[in-house]
Amino acid sequence: MKILKIVLLLAALVCVGGVCYFETTNSGVDEKTLRVFCGMPESLISNLCFIGIPLFIGAAAVISLVERIRANKNGVIILGFVALICGGALGLIYAITGGHIGYFMHELESPNGNHSVYYVRNKETGDVAWLRKGNGHTYYIIKSTDTGALDDIEWKDDALSLDGEIFEYDLLDNISQK
Repeated sequence: MKILKIVLLLAALVCVGGVCYFETTNSGVDEKTLRVFCGMPESLISNLCFIGIPLFIGAAAVISLVERIRANKNGVIILGFVALICGGALGLIYAITGGHIGYFMHELESPNGNHSVYYVRNKETGDVAWLRKGNGHTYYIIKSTDTGALDDIEWKDDALSLDGEIFEYDLLDNISQK
């Protein structure tokens, strides 16, 4: 059990590092830029890390609490309090977010497979952010629409028609920031 507690506390430490990384590096990103890692926008990863902190600390506290109760050792009240605080924090996060902590990015390829456009859809509001790939993990928002635009896509010979607006393939395929 000691190894499991160490792994849980290390996972909590990784989550703290993730939250710190995304919050400190977010200042250089404007509102038209989105960073995506493994198909997940950074807001989703940051939210998962934020939830992981009390989850992993609480799990380690519960394991320690059960061990101390079985061995009739002191410190049960403190560990119980830590587990209660972590559980309360998770409950509060769930109550505030309603269980919706983020959304995944999706890719649409042209019929010939030469061009791609990406989108992130908010299932609650129906908003869709259309993206083009930039350098590395960076994507740039080219248009924001509602969910109905998912059905209004037309791949033309030299451009993409998205909700009635034309985007040249050069814009979609250009990986340098404009």
